[in-house]
Amino acid sequence: MTVLFELLYNAWCSPFDPERFPDYMRGDPVRAYGQYAFEEGFKLAVSLVFLSLDAERLSKIQS
Repeated sequence: MTVLFELLYNAWCSPFDPERFPDYMRGDPVRAYGQYAFEEGFKLAVSLVFLSLDAERLSKIQS
């Protein structure tokens, strides 16, 4: 199972680049990358929720 997680991590998570983060977070790479990982995971979760809704429910939400 570890190999699977490693493959997924390498596919989804980009290497740490301090230039991608606000100035106040550049000195704390663990927090900066943790926030990045949380944001990406949250976006993925929201996408999966919307994909799991059927078309009828989704059209009611969009109206």
